[in-house]
Amino acid sequence: MSTRGRSRAVAPSSRPSRRPWTPDRASSSPRRARRGAGRRRRWHGVPVTPEVLGPVWGADRMLLGDRARWHGAAVTRTPDERSLLVAADRGDRLVLFGRGDPGGVVELLVERVDRLDRSDAPGTRPAGWMSVPRGAVVPEAVLGRLDLEPFSTWDWLLAEEPPGVVPGEDVVVRLDPRADAEAIADCLAEANPGTTADPTGPHEAAWVGVRDEHGRLLGVFGAQTRGGLGEDAVSWHLHGLGVRPGLRGRGVGAALTAVLTRAGFTAGAQWVSLGMYADNDVARRIYHRLGFATLAEFSSFGPAGSTRPPT
Repeated sequence: MSTRGRSRAVAPSSRPSRRPWTPDRASSSPRRARRGAGRRRRWHGVPVTPEVLGPVWGADRMLLGDRARWHGAAVTRTPDERSLLVAADRGDRLVLFGRGDPGGVVELLVERVDRLDRSDAPGTRPAGWMSVPRGAVVPEAVLGRLDLEPFSTWDWLLAEEPPGVVPGEDVVVRLDPRADAEAIADCLAEANPGTTADPTGPHEAAWVGVRDEHGRLLGVFGAQTRGGLGEDAVSWHLHGLGVRPGLRGRGVGAALTAVLTRAGFTAGAQWVSLGMYADNDVARRIYHRLGFATLAEFSSFGPAGSTRPPT
């Protein structure tokens, strides 16, 4: 898929002239004193629980679904609770993820960059990847300090109930992620070479596919298990949709999506989610027709030369 918005947006007005907040400054600021609890809420190296996410984001399905991936991350929220920034140290890179009001997320990013050279705490070094709400105007200085450049725009979609039956489901078969791993990889190499989906990876829940008369996979789709609303609850996240070019436009993608989404709810998933590039209008129409709703829109930034998001 094509990458859009390659130019960096600079917003001088979003660059604060004040120094970042510190505890010893909170009581000296009349404005902050009037706001009482109006200080940044920060957690470092703790599980991402509803308490850490706060009253606004504690039930956010995207964050809760990904909480295993964010374990031990640094979480910062704005005083008005409208924006949140997660900084996860993945060992070889720092991943930054913002939710909420775009302007508030930019404020949190600016503060984190201000602390880069003044702290050895986890989550203060340059980033290997960043996703922020679409519409957030990230200052050029922030992108330069993090050594990131625009990569893609994408959306997060969610379904809360199984879809109806669609044409073509009768030829969709369940795959064995291990035994069929090589065949799945062969299909994806042609049908979706940019995907990071791996049927042999951790937390894989299911894969489905369509074969030709010789058994060759013509289309595939997979799902991972993720968190839900509760310690033991689960959701499914779909990834790795690929249909070989010769079979596109015939409803194969819709059939794969419908079967896999229904399998998730049958297996006990509280919801089923997926991510898609923002410029794929054909896929969006299919997903919306199957009951998915667009819940969040993002812009992602990666190191120069990036060809795909991190896993």
